[in-house]
Amino acid sequence: MLLNRKYLLASILLLVVSAPMARAQDAEEWSKPVELSFSLDYTLVSDYVFRGINLSEYAGEGREKLNHQMSTGIELATPVGNFGGYFWFEWFAGQQKITPGSGNLQEVDYVVYWNYDIEPIAITLELGWIAYTLPPVGGDAYDTYEVYAVLSYDDSGLFSTQESVLNPYVYYGLDYDLGNNGSWIEIGISHDFALGEIAGLEAAPVIKDLTISPSLVLGIDHRYLDKFAVAGSGRVSTKLANLNYGLAISYDLSGAVGIDPKFGSLSLAGFLNFSQALRRDLLNDEFYGGMSVSYTW
Repeated sequence: MLLNRKYLLASILLLVVSAPMARAQDAEEWSKPVELSFSLDYTLVSDYVFRGINLSEYAGEGREKLNHQMSTGIELATPVGNFGGYFWFEWFAGQQKITPGSGNLQEVDYVVYWNYDIEPIAITLELGWIAYTLPPVGGDAYDTYEVYAVLSYDDSGLFSTQESVLNPYVYYGLDYDLGNNGSWIEIGISHDFALGEIAGLEAAPVIKDLTISPSLVLGIDHRYLDKFAVAGSGRVSTKLANLNYGLAISYDLSGAVGIDPKFGSLSLAGFLNFSQALRRDLLNDEFYGGMSVSYTW
């Protein structure tokens, strides 16, 4: 299933992980001719873990088979909010061990969304729709659909800082197809430590362009995991599902080599995640990691 890059640094975390792109620009700041943004992300990860479920593990796997994940998206800013969409795919080197006779393309997802900043209360609301497609499965299980809502809070006002400190968010997703109206809920926090903002490191080679981002995401299962997890025969219920601990280290390649902002921003990242199972009737502990390269314009 889709790693929600915007809300899971694991994940999402997905995590899909999204490396921070912010950097200082010239005094005379360049502005786009249109308020249109483009993003491209490639991730190489040891395991494809989605909502605590390891979807790239099979009996006797031994040495990890690599998972290749890529997403590309666009977003248009308007006076009534931002409208965007992206697609994401997962290519798993060992997929035929899970579904013999199939190809290695495990999943392709399509997402459309709208978000809006409610400035008086420092909250961003996002509403979206996701189509998950599973080419190796076929039949009725070939695809499933989810609608979601996200509330993100800018807590910079609470801490009197320029940037948000904990970046808290709440995610609610409702699968109205294969999930039989089951829901997945997330509550997450994260913080970016830009090393270049620490006194004495402003001009340190390499270090000044690094950002360290720890994160913590609590997953809550409401009659959802029993439709998709395969670790056991869990009951239909509402329970705490997992805790995902994440650590990402990103390198602002654009800032390091002085790429003009009008050509976009490029970054590299490495990440490690540990998903601690709380619903042990359906999930196992999972440790996984990888690296990604991201471009935005």
